[in-house]
Amino acid sequence: MRFTDKIYGNIEITEPVVLELIDTPQLQRLKKIHQYGIYHYFYPEADTTRFEHSLGVYWLLKQFGAGLEEQLAGLLHDISHGTFSHVIDHLYNRYEKEDYQESVNKKYFQTDISAVLKKYKIDTDAVEDIKRWPLAENELPNICADRLQYTLGDGVTANRIDQKKAKIIINDLVVKNDMIVFHDKDIAKEFAELSLWMCGNFWHSNWGVYSYNMLKNIIVMAIEAGVLMKEDLATDDDVVIEKLENCSNNDIIEATRRLKNLDRNKVIEDADIYDYIHKKSKMRVIDPLVIVEDRLVRVSEIYPEFKLAFEKEKERVNRSRYLKLID
Repeated sequence: MRFTDKIYGNIEITEPVVLELIDTPQLQRLKKIHQYGIYHYFYPEADTTRFEHSLGVYWLLKQFGAGLEEQLAGLLHDISHGTFSHVIDHLYNRYEKEDYQESVNKKYFQTDISAVLKKYKIDTDAVEDIKRWPLAENELPNICADRLQYTLGDGVTANRIDQKKAKIIINDLVVKNDMIVFHDKDIAKEFAELSLWMCGNFWHSNWGVYSYNMLKNIIVMAIEAGVLMKEDLATDDDVVIEKLENCSNNDIIEATRRLKNLDRNKVIEDADIYDYIHKKSKMRVIDPLVIVEDRLVRVSEIYPEFKLAFEKEKERVNRSRYLKLID
């Protein structure tokens, strides 16, 4: 199978178990689950899917020399995402940790996924538990393959970096003490600053969290009106959008139209006039480790200006934001 990635270009996948897993309904569904929730609806360039991301994480783990089980853990780590990804966390008031998918993960493995893994004599429990794999998943503010892939991939999507820069960053990374770390402190700083910018201007921007709240409210309205069933949230984005756009409820149709026409520049932060209070976000900024004289040192220890910016962003995502969409 050939896969074209925003970062790596053309990728050839030949591992039989990977090819069979890719063909399962559970992974195919991710082709219609968008990485950035509802962004693509009003921001067409933000059209990355969870499927693209999952294959990218698998490929990174393969390049870093991870074992097959860890590679598969990376490939399958997002199969339990509901429609519109982390919008579901807003629906269930889990947006501080963005961990709703973890609470339903097991049932997604007890499907065709488990049958394929058993066929190849691979431990399903080991693959399901991504937290046991330090290259695939690691605590913030460290790098892991998941975090590395979405930071670089999203950076390309947002036109913050190009593919050439993404490759320069990847090529400087090595594995040391079961950690993905940098050789060059300046490249590490560039990557850290990219994650800082992405957190403030893309992942947890004011317009981003506002759009999530708009969709959450529409979903609640639609469930109460019988337009959606909770089971629909386990399907895909296209199914839900079609039901919202083609229902007979004028309030839902108008709210959906308003979301589709959201102007990112018109979401403002103002404590005096607001219609939504966003209480807290997940801090996603990476403060990577760099090899300095055979020691592992964080970028924030080398560059005081990054440390200040890091702390400022941490304060921003942890405080309440009073937001309004202006006419």
